Amino acid sequence: MDENQGRLTIERFPADGRPSMEGTETSAPNFEGNHRRHESVAVGGTFDHLHVGHKLLLSMTALVLNNSTQSHIPSPRALTIGITGDALLTNKKFSEYLQDWEHRQAAVQAFLLVFFGVEAPLKQTASRNKVDEEAQPQRKVVNVLSGDLTINYVEIFDAFGPTITDEQISALVLSGETRAGGKAVNDKRADKGWPALDIFEVDVLDSLEVDNSTSKRETEDFGDKISSTEIRRRIAMKAGPSD
Repeated sequence: MDENQGRLTIERFPADGRPSMEGTETSAPNFEGNHRRHESVAVGGTFDHLHVGHKLLLSMTALVLNNSTQSHIPSPRALTIGITGDALLTNKKFSEYLQDWEHRQAAVQAFLLVFFGVEAPLKQTASRNKVDEEAQPQRKVVNVLSGDLTINYVEIFDAFGPTITDEQISALVLSGETRAGGKAVNDKRADKGWPALDIFEVDVLDSLEVDNSTSKRETEDFGDKISSTEIRRRIAMKAGPSD
């Protein structure tokens, strides 16, 4: 087996603007020295038909979060998972086979419970509230996993979500496909006078390459095969033509 197989490449774009490269296989990225630790980390996505790419992204988001076991006095920690609302997905390919928000949220929650080794949340609440007068009601599910760890599953209607409504979030995890979103988020936060987020870009495809001889075209083809769109296409092919 190639020694790099299974290794995730994480490119860190800290708030001070100086990028650094960090790699990890099964442990959290190294945040020693001047790297600040993060008690509140966010990630966003559609998470339709949850697949291995989603799971890698969610895993690395959890690992960016500060490990409370390293402190004698654990501080409150929060993961915020922005999940795209159904209304924004109507133009997706094979949209008739998209899972609804509740289904997608439940799948992400089930995965993260396993990741953290928890059978069920200590406490779970669900709500649907308007962020402002003109906005449509926003769904939110809150899981308390321990005395210091909370996971917020939030319905999002734009590219920013809670990153521009929750000042306490200090890091954002992105895939390579959504790289531009990090700068847009920090521009919005700057307009509010809020601290910039540390941006972590997870190169999901790098971690899934078979070996170093894999061509760019082969890598792209493999990426297409694990996409939600491809999963929906296969479901549509199985279902056959509609009347």
